[in-house]
Amino acid sequence: MEHEAAGLLGPLGAWIETTAASAAVRRSLWAYPVASVLHVLGLGLLLGPILALDLRLLGLARSVPARPLARLLVPLAATGVAIQVPTGAVMLLADAAALLAHPLMLGKLALVAVALLNVLLVHRAAGPRFAALDGSLPPAVRRGALVSLLLWPLVAGLGRAIAYL
Repeated sequence: MEHEAAGLLGPLGAWIETTAASAAVRRSLWAYPVASVLHVLGLGLLLGPILALDLRLLGLARSVPARPLARLLVPLAATGVAIQVPTGAVMLLADAAALLAHPLMLGKLALVAVALLNVLLVHRAAGPRFAALDGSLPPAVRRGALVSLLLWPLVAGLGRAIAYL
């Protein structure tokens, strides 16, 4: 990476690179490539279900009941997140100073935080066990689905762009 360790998170990245975990990832022949492949698989598990559910909540495929669809797809998306967090951490360990100084990485992390907050707000609006998805959808659920439909692909695009810009 050509971005030097600057800004608020640059020193954190420089410190991370002094840790044994960071050194281990950099020395390993397999840690980064395996983490990268698993990160992409986690992205698929996250994006596919989320985009399908968002489109349903926005009115596509109205014949498919939203509540059972959510009960199927949300755990898959959560599994994607559960894969992406540790694999992303492994990839960060390999080049933390540069990554935490990279504007696209900072943007990605900020958008992930906003997208996860949006998930919480949508779940709150949908109610326990997605009860509100049985009838007409509350406007907050539809708004959240639209925000999600915009944010998650943007997060993925920023993540891919980091390697090239």
